[in-house]
Amino acid sequence: MGCAPEPAARNHDAAGHDHSSGSGMSGGAHASNSLPERSDLPHDALECTEPPEGWEVAKAASGEPTVRLNGKWLHSPRDPRMESARLVDHNAVPGGVVVFYGLGLGYPVEYHLDRSPENHAVVVEPEPRLIAAAAQTRDLSALLANPRVHFIAEPNPERLAVLLRHFENRPIRTVRLRAIVERSSDFFLQCDRIQETFFARRDINGNTLKRFGGVWVRNLARNAPILSRARGVNLLADRFAGVPALVLAAGPSLDLVLPHLEQIRRSALIVAVDTAAAALTAHGWEADLLVVVDPQWWNTRHLDRVRSQRTVMVSESSTHPRVFRLIQNQPLFAESLFPLGRYLERATQVKGTLGAGGSVATSAWDLARLMGCSPIYCAGLDLGFPDQRTHCHGSFFEERMHELSRRLKPAQHHAFSYLVQANPYRVADNRGGTVLTDQRMAIYHWWFENQAQIHPQVDTRTLSPGGVAIAGVPFAALEELLSLPVRRASMDQALESLRTAAAAPLEEDTEERLRSLVVDLIAELGRVERSCMQGLDALDAHRRGSTALPQTLRRLDQADRDLRALEHRDIAGFLVQDALSRITRGEDHGDALETSRRIYESLWQSAQFHIRELKRASSFLHNAPIL
Repeated sequence: MGCAPEPAARNHDAAGHDHSSGSGMSGGAHASNSLPERSDLPHDALECTEPPEGWEVAKAASGEPTVRLNGKWLHSPRDPRMESARLVDHNAVPGGVVVFYGLGLGYPVEYHLDRSPENHAVVVEPEPRLIAAAAQTRDLSALLANPRVHFIAEPNPERLAVLLRHFENRPIRTVRLRAIVERSSDFFLQCDRIQETFFARRDINGNTLKRFGGVWVRNLARNAPILSRARGVNLLADRFAGVPALVLAAGPSLDLVLPHLEQIRRSALIVAVDTAAAALTAHGWEADLLVVVDPQWWNTRHLDRVRSQRTVMVSESSTHPRVFRLIQNQPLFAESLFPLGRYLERATQVKGTLGAGGSVATSAWDLARLMGCSPIYCAGLDLGFPDQRTHCHGSFFEERMHELSRRLKPAQHHAFSYLVQANPYRVADNRGGTVLTDQRMAIYHWWFENQAQIHPQVDTRTLSPGGVAIAGVPFAALEELLSLPVRRASMDQALESLRTAAAAPLEEDTEERLRSLVVDLIAELGRVERSCMQGLDALDAHRRGSTALPQTLRRLDQADRDLRALEHRDIAGFLVQDALSRITRGEDHGDALETSRRIYESLWQSAQFHIRELKRASSFLHNAPIL
């Protein structure tokens, strides 16, 4: 953005006042013109010496500089520091992250950082020249050089989504400078939506961990023999560069594509998710690659009658073990997202990651991207409910609805319940109309739009006319895919080469190395148990009155030091992330000692659970592989 002035709308200050008077001077007299070099601040824009149009500096009654922008006060004309303190105190919590919509003259950011050395600030300012003007008005050199301040100084709100991921387990609040927000209202409205999506995804992740954390660990233990023989998805990197791919999900629009699959597969690689596999089998086809990553037993039912003689399965070590009994082709594993999985994979040949946006369809698309496929066509990826339908015909979901139907609760009742249970609302579709979607789908929608921005070179198109419109993923007519040149022979040759590489013998001691890691981890988790018991014993003694508080705190400190000294404590901590996150985000307001008790008890129980499952894994590895 250049230095040329541009008109601005009339605004309100942080306190909501509409001041129209105040002595002022144009430009600042105190500022340091030498700004620190930062990768998140555009140097050219910050070198602007001409303030924006309507920027008027004044002296507050307290003696501090304040400023009006187009007649609106950014800070109080009386005492900007006191006003900023009230604004931050009302919104922020100690040890947290505050997203500041606008820097102003930096008073709120400085106050927030001074409250605690653990505090961080994210300053969102779509006009970098406002930062330059502030730095010319006050000495902001210390603030601009502070590593706890993170800037988004460009008109790209998606940067906020990336930055918030670094503060997944921190309390996050927002402070808005009204004059700045109203000046760029559409931009900050997008920032609000990004934050809403972030919090929704964080809640979903927390609930998913609470529900499935134990299942993931149990599956990992039972899949240890398969893991010891598996290779990674790194074998797939760029193996199909330039080859068109069709990613099949189980949305209603899959029905539009399946009748043409015989012709499509001559020209495109077929990548299917597990929920779409039954529909393919019903039409007499199997996928070239099948992506299965769900830990639940119920999800394995999608594969009950699936043809998979030649299919290459891509999976992950926490997938339910029944999957590997139903499809016994040698799988390729993506690296685990979980501490235990990453630890065990150190002894294996599993290399390479796949994106995880909460849906198996996100992993399937990322697999196509990893393979270098271009273009990537998507069918059944509706992210909504075209014509009020939830899934394609022949899917396990649809069959299950009919199976559960009763005279007073027909299949339509279950379909309606699915449609309305997650706050449905309408959004734009690919036909220029609207389609029903819900909060679950919004997470996946954001993920695909974000990936389109991160990977603009990946040509992705959707074949779903009634699906939710995805920015960066244009609609393509089915005829476009049908008109592609035939290349099935070369694809089959590459697939055969891939199957040979996936089944190639591994080093003979892989299984022994894996078992050694399991034994070592069991011993370390035993030390986690003992340290937690020491902490619980100290708390029990204090509760009985046997020890004074200072002695109790010393014993707790020792227990904490012992835990921090353990290299793999995060593995036991994995199952208590929900409780720890509530504490760190300031959502658990209990007594400090009782909070410590809950943490020690949760860690102790997690260590016990891991030890029990790892002993089973060791047994599986020692004996014949359990498939």
